[in-house]
Amino acid sequence: MSTISSTAGGPMPGPRRSSTGGWTKSMVLTTLLLALTLEAVALGAIMISIALPSILEEFPTDQGGWLASGYILAGAVAAPLLGKCADLYGKKRILMTAMAISGVGTVICVLAPTFGVLIVGRVFQGVILATMSLTYSLLRDIFPPKPAAFAASLTITGMGVFSLITPIIVGILLAQFGWRGMFMFDVVWTFAMLFLVAVFVPESKLRKKTRPDVIGAFFLSFGVAGMLIYVSLGRGYGWGSLFALSFLIGGAALFTAALLRSRRVEEPIINVSLFARRSILSAALLAGFGYAMAATVAQLIPLLALTLRVDGETYGLGLTPVQYAQIATPMSFVSALTGITLGWLVSRGRSPRAFLVTGVLLYGVAAVLLATFNDTQVLVTMGALVTGLATGMLQSSLPNVVMQASPAGEQASVAGTVQLVQSGLGAVAPVVMFTMMAPYIGPSSTGGIVYGIEGIQTWLYGAAIATTVIAILAVTVLRPRPGEVQTLEQQAATAAAKTKPEPELVGDPD
Repeated sequence: MSTISSTAGGPMPGPRRSSTGGWTKSMVLTTLLLALTLEAVALGAIMISIALPSILEEFPTDQGGWLASGYILAGAVAAPLLGKCADLYGKKRILMTAMAISGVGTVICVLAPTFGVLIVGRVFQGVILATMSLTYSLLRDIFPPKPAAFAASLTITGMGVFSLITPIIVGILLAQFGWRGMFMFDVVWTFAMLFLVAVFVPESKLRKKTRPDVIGAFFLSFGVAGMLIYVSLGRGYGWGSLFALSFLIGGAALFTAALLRSRRVEEPIINVSLFARRSILSAALLAGFGYAMAATVAQLIPLLALTLRVDGETYGLGLTPVQYAQIATPMSFVSALTGITLGWLVSRGRSPRAFLVTGVLLYGVAAVLLATFNDTQVLVTMGALVTGLATGMLQSSLPNVVMQASPAGEQASVAGTVQLVQSGLGAVAPVVMFTMMAPYIGPSSTGGIVYGIEGIQTWLYGAAIATTVIAILAVTVLRPRPGEVQTLEQQAATAAAKTKPEPELVGDPD
């Protein structure tokens, strides 16, 4: 049975607070360090999208989608598992553990002699994705309610400064040191932030006795991986071949075992019962489809920009990685500015859920723009700017949507479960996308491969339809029931009322 130690329902002792409940230097420093820590997540995603053509030149393969899917799948499984560990051992401690594992994985990427080893390194590197839910769970514990909402939006969005120069840094590293130098930069960044977090960021005092479901994590991760391998290899071996079907059947069996196990154990890797609450189910689906769009569009925008026109025929700007920053930097600026603005609005009572739904819809708009108008830099930039707007809305609103739907003491577990769906769909999407695009592959003039515009358009138009449907469902049949959503101030007041002692009777009861 789970129990909670310390005081649930209000912020735990953490950074020194002002007497008025406003911001202090310690709180600003904590927010800054956690924001910079999460830039490793953004860097891990951005670097592979820009460097993919260079990697495929060294390792020619049509399985490039696994560099994104392996990374995201690891985060999908690690998020709920480490979320449980965070409830038990402390959120800062588990946050640092995730950073250390990711750093080791990035070292493997630097040294990878084959494409297979590179995928293994990306899997370990992907554990950094769990820091997203761990970060805003930690902030909820150690900050007062209003600063916690704003700080969560800032950290998930990133302070904006680093994200603006990330494409330039990645481009320069690719030009000067190749894709391995890019990974080496990430190694230095991750371990530097690990040291700073260890020294300056306070730990939460909130603990919950729980038992991480390692067996469920094994079933879930290998189940999803098996089904993805079938999708990835089915075209080459034949969708009905015994070899390909063995992965599908085995993966489906393990995935089913994970779902059945969730009904029998007290602390499952994915708590299916949480999805009985519309607030959590709708948040998970919106986050999942939004993240799937982010993971795939992030691959396609560089593809449209870096491909030579002679190879793409009807598309391809022929930009270098450094020149690509002319598109990526404005996109990052819009994303960061949107995140900071929405964080400020949410901290003043605006509904984060409305911004989340709008962000998912904007991904659909961006997909249509990129599929239809992509033959000039201005048009590709226009689609990228809408993508940046959608990303800023998604990343800044999601933490607050999850926090408002989470009971006190369970925020890490709920956040981890939501991120499991978010990252799970994000892991599936790149493999499905590259599989749909594979029939349109042709040789490039540089010795690699090039994807035809027909495959790119098929994915983008289909994705736009899917995000529109999910957004409509979120505001109709999946609209949260009354009482399922509470602001952090309301949650704190409810918890305080529950713990308020009964008044003593005074005088003769007779």
